[in-house]
Parts: sequence; structure tokens; C-alpha cells
Amino acid sequence: MHSIEDTAAFSRQIQNMFTAIAPRYDFLNRLLSVGQDRHWRKKAINRLAPVPKERILDIATGTGDMALEIASRNLSVQISGIDFSRRMLDLGRNKIREKGYDRFVSFQIGSGECLPFTANSFHGAVCAFGIRNFADVKLGLREFYRILKPGGRAVILEFSMPANPILNKIYNWYFDLVLPKVGSLISGHNDAYSYLPDSVADFPEQNEFVRWMEEAGFKKVSFNELTFGIVSIHCGYK
Repeated sequence: MHSIEDTAAFSRQIQNMFTAIAPRYDFLNRLLSVGQDRHWRKKAINRLAPVPKERILDIATGTGDMALEIASRNLSVQISGIDFSRRMLDLGRNKIREKGYDRFVSFQIGSGECLPFTANSFHGAVCAFGIRNFADVKLGLREFYRILKPGGRAVILEFSMPANPILNKIYNWYFDLVLPKVGSLISGHNDAYSYLPDSVADFPEQNEFVRWMEEAGFKKVSFNELTFGIVSIHCGYK
């Protein structure tokens, strides 16, 4: 993964980008993943396996789809969602309110690399398609570890590159040519969906990311691939 010299400028750029595409973000997720993003999120929450009365932190929550998936399981889990885009959070609050889960979900603005919570605060942490956008991924992982209670677990859902050479070629064609054009046309933002394939290509492959999680302190780190390796779920314990 390339080093980022000016992390503050990078974070502002990503924040502005997601704020700009927020109104079309959910629609484009469904369209560009052919509806698979919902399936991937459900699998990630299955891996998190929340139980009643736990506190769960959804990092880089965006418009709150992961928080909504947890809340929909009616486990009386307390969910905190954090994101650096106020516009994304406003959309998330509307979704949570419409579904009647206000009692269980709260949102606040903030950075995944400097979480505004005390150590040992949460039973679980989840991050879906967000850590790839951190200016300092390793710092983010250390923050994930810090806010977890002993025995807590982190589940990270992120894009990955298929190992199969034929699938890899198709995947790259879609990500490099189709996705940026469709995303730009619908979102009205020329750079956002060109940034996506670049950020995925620049993200560490699964075994390297396992090592990064272990370096942050996580134990029993593992991953499993979904949809032929298009995305992967990483899990580690404190």
C-alpha cells in the first residue's frame, strides 16, 4: 500500500468525496454490486454474531447499513455508528428513524483513526468498505483494538482481488471501465468511482492484512472470501 505523505489532506479529500456522492450512495451500492452488497453485509454481521445487551461500534458507518442490519435482528444491542461525513450520517439517521430503531442506534461524526471512545468500551466493532479509505490503516486497526473489551472481536468487510486469473481479468475490466463510467454518470461526481478501483488495487491482499491485524494486537485472526473472492471478511479478537 502506498504511503500517504499528507494524511490530513487525503482525509479531507475522501470526506468531501463521500459527502458529494451521499444522496446516490445507497442506490449505486445496490446497482454496482448487483444487489450483492446486502448479502455481504449480512454475512459480516453473522460473523460478528452480536448477542443481547452488547455494545457494538460501526466504524465508517456511512448511511448506516451495517447498523441497520444489526438493529433489524432485534437483539436489544446498543449500536454506535461513527463517520466523518455529516451528510452520510444524516441519511443514516433518517433510515434508522423510518425503521423505528432510534432506541438502539446512535450516530456521531468522527474519524476511525482517532475514535472518541475510552478503551475497553465495546464488545464488538465492525467496518464495511471503510478502512480502505483511511489515511493510516494501521493506526485505524490499533484504534479498533483499543476500544474493544478483552475478548471483543472486530469484523472488517472489504473488497479484495479474486485469485482466479479469469475472474481477476473480468473483475478488473468491470472495476476499471464499467464501474467508473456508471458511477460518474449517476452520482455526478467524476472522481469518486475512479478512486474506488485504485483504492482496492492498493489495499493489501488478505494474508498481508491478517498480519496487519496481528501487529495491532488481534489474536485468532482469520478471513473468508465471498463471491469468488470479490470481497473478504476479516475477523480478529482482543
